[in-house]
Amino acid sequence: MLQHAAAAAERAERAVPVPVSTRTDKLMARIALVIVTGGILYGAYALGGPLWWKFYATVVHPYEDSVNGTHPVVGSSGKPVASATVASTKTVDPVVTVSPPPPPKEKKPFNADDYPLTKERVTPLLQDGLIMITWANHHYLDFAKSWVHNLQKSGVKGYMVGAMDDDMLKELVDLDIPAWRMNTGITKKDLGWGSQNFHLMGRFKIKLIRDVLALEVSVVVSDIDTAWVKNPIPYFHRYPEADILTSTDQLGPTVNDDSLENFPAAGSAFNIGIMLFRPTSKAFLDDWVKSLDDPKMWDQTAFNDLARKGHGMSQPPKNLWKGYDGKLTVGVLPCALFASGHTFFVQRKYAELGLEPYVAHATFQYSGTPGKRNRFREFMLFDDPPEYYDHENGFVTIDMDIPQALLDAAAKPVVGSMSADKLYDHFALVHHQLLRLRSAIGVALTLGRVIVLPPIWCQLDKYWAPLYDGNIPGSHWKKPFICPADHVLDLEGGWHNTRPEFGAHLHYREYSFFDNPRMSKAVNESRVTVEICASADQTGCEEGAGPAQVKNGVVKLLPNLQSNAVAKALESVKDKKIIVLKNAKDAFKGFSDPEEQARYENRLKHYTSVFCCLEKNPGWIWYDFFADRPHSDRFQRKFSTWVPKHGDSDSDVAGYKVPGRHLLASAAAAGAAAGVEQLDDVAAGAVWSRDQDQELQARAQPQGAGAGLGLPRRLQSEEAEQLQEVRYLTAVEMDAMFSAP
Repeated sequence: MLQHAAAAAERAERAVPVPVSTRTDKLMARIALVIVTGGILYGAYALGGPLWWKFYATVVHPYEDSVNGTHPVVGSSGKPVASATVASTKTVDPVVTVSPPPPPKEKKPFNADDYPLTKERVTPLLQDGLIMITWANHHYLDFAKSWVHNLQKSGVKGYMVGAMDDDMLKELVDLDIPAWRMNTGITKKDLGWGSQNFHLMGRFKIKLIRDVLALEVSVVVSDIDTAWVKNPIPYFHRYPEADILTSTDQLGPTVNDDSLENFPAAGSAFNIGIMLFRPTSKAFLDDWVKSLDDPKMWDQTAFNDLARKGHGMSQPPKNLWKGYDGKLTVGVLPCALFASGHTFFVQRKYAELGLEPYVAHATFQYSGTPGKRNRFREFMLFDDPPEYYDHENGFVTIDMDIPQALLDAAAKPVVGSMSADKLYDHFALVHHQLLRLRSAIGVALTLGRVIVLPPIWCQLDKYWAPLYDGNIPGSHWKKPFICPADHVLDLEGGWHNTRPEFGAHLHYREYSFFDNPRMSKAVNESRVTVEICASADQTGCEEGAGPAQVKNGVVKLLPNLQSNAVAKALESVKDKKIIVLKNAKDAFKGFSDPEEQARYENRLKHYTSVFCCLEKNPGWIWYDFFADRPHSDRFQRKFSTWVPKHGDSDSDVAGYKVPGRHLLASAAAAGAAAGVEQLDDVAAGAVWSRDQDQELQARAQPQGAGAGLGLPRRLQSEEAEQLQEVRYLTAVEMDAMFSAP
C-alpha cells in the first residue's frame, strides 16, 4: 500500500506544469510560439490557392470540381469561375492568367554590308584553332546546305560559307549559317567547268585563302561539291609542322593506313578542292596569286607548279616533304580517305582498306551539277527536304533480274589497252539492265509516278581518255561494280531538264532511296509487287480489261501490255506508294497513243550517255535503250542488229566480237506484235553462226582520217553538243581535268 501511494504521489508531482516565471523562460516561450505560427502560415502558403476553396472542393462537394470535364478556374476572390462552355448571366471574377512571354526582338533588316570577312567575325567560330570554309553562288544553295549538314553531323562547328552573290548571302543568313559577303559579280547560275566564270571563281578562291590567312588563323578550304563524313580537325592537328596539306587526284594509294601519301610516288596532280593552309604559307599564297595574272593559267596547274618546284621526298614517319624550293612543308592527304569522285564513288577504296573516310569530292563525274547531286544521294550524303521522300502518286522500282552468266562474264579480267574485242561482256550486262529500266520508265510515265533507278552493274570504267585494263590508268578494283548513274545515263541533259519534246517530265530517285533513314516507314511499307508473267499462256495473269486483283500483295499481269491496259489494271493499287516490277523487261509494250509513243522513244534516245574511251578515235560509244530491236537512234543511225559505232558517226567499231550465245535480250512478243524483226534471245538458246559473226565484223569500217577526236565536253543535248569539242588527250594530259567540278 505504502509503495502504491508513493508512486501515485510521484506521478502527481510530475503532472504539475512547470511554472514559467523567469525572464529567460518567457523569452523562450515567445520564440517557440513564433516558430509554430510561422510553420502554420508557411504550410497554408504551400497548399496554394484559397483555403476556403480547397476545403469546399475536397470536403463539402468533392464531386463538383469540374464542369463538362474541365477543371474550374479560380477567381481572385477564391470562388470558382464558371466555364466558358456554360451559359451564365452573372458577372464573374476575372480569370487569373500567366503573363505572355515578351515579344521577340525585331529582326534587323538584311543589309549585305553587315557581313564582311573580319577577324572579329571569324575568331569566335574557330574550332581548335581552325576554321573550315567553302563558297558558292545561289545556284549551289542546296549544296551549301548539305555541306553544312554533313559537317554538323560529323561534329564540326567551326565553319563559314562565302556568298558569291547577295541572293545567296540572304539565304544563308535566313538559315543562320555563318556567312560572309564575297560580292564577286560572277553569275548566279551554274559556273560550267572550263568557262570564263569557272576560271574567275578559281581566282577569287585563291585571293580568299590569302585574305583568311591575313587574319592569322589556319583555314581548311573545301569546294562546295564535297561531303564531310568525319571530323578532320584532329587529323590536321597530327601534322602541326605542315604549312599546307593538299588532296590529290591519285587513284591508287601509296599507303594502306591513314598516313599521308608517299611523295613523289603519289605523283598525280594535287587537287586544290580540299586543303589546309596555315599562316606560315602566306608567301606561297602571294606567289600563287601573282601566277594567275596570266589569264590562260588554271589555278590548280599553278599550285602544282609552285608546290613541286625544287621539291624533296616524303620523310618518315609523317611523310611530310619540302616544296616551293624548300620553303614550304607539304603533305599529300590519303586519297582513300580525302577521296576524289573515283576513289570514293567508283573504287570505294576506303572500304577496301577497312578505313573510315573523311570526305568525298564529287570529281571524275560526267553529268555536271545533277550528276554530283545524284552521286551524293546514292551514298545518302545529300540534305534533301522531307517532301523529297514522298510523292503524291508514288514510285516505281525494279526487282532487277541479272543472269549469273552475265555477272560471271563481267568478272573476267580485262587486260591491256582498250580495244573493241573487250567490249561485249560490259555492253551485254549494261544493256540487259537498260531494257528493264526502259519498261519501268514506261509504267512510271503512264501512272504519273517517280522512277527509282536501279543500281547499274558495270564491268568497264569511264574516262575522258583511253582506258587500260578496263580502268582509268593507275586504278584497280574488283569487278563487276555498281556504276554511278552518270556513267551510263545522261542525268544533266536528258533527265534533269524539262523538255517538251519528251512529253511529261519524269522525276527520278537514286538507287539507295528506299534505304535512306529519312524515308518514312509508312511510305516504305506501302508496297505491291506487279509480277509480269513469263508468257500469255500462264494462268492467273490479267490483261488489263479492269482493275487487277491483288493476292498476297502481288498483282499478275500478262506481258507486253500497252499503256491503257497498264493504267486500268493498276487502278486497284493506286493507294500503294511503291510498285515493284518483277520480270520488268516485258512490263510495258508502249503507249496506246502514237504521238505519246513517239515522245517516249525520243526521250529514251536522249536518256543514255556514253562509254569512253577506246584507244582509237573517236573512242566513245553510246549506250542504247533499244539495243534489242531494229531502230534508229538520236543521230538517225539505223540498227537492224545493235553493234557499237564510233562516237556520233555511222562507222561501226572494227573488231567487236559477239560470243557464241547472243546475250542481249530480244524484243520477244513486243517485237512480234509490232511486226518488228526479232533478234536471237539467250533464253531461246540461239547460237550465232560463224557466218553471222563474220558478217557483223565485215560491216565495221576503219575510221576515216578526219574522224573526231576524244570525248565531247558535253554530251547531254543538241544545244550543248554544239559547244567546242575537247581534243583527244592522253592520260598524262588529262591530269589537269581530273577535278572538273
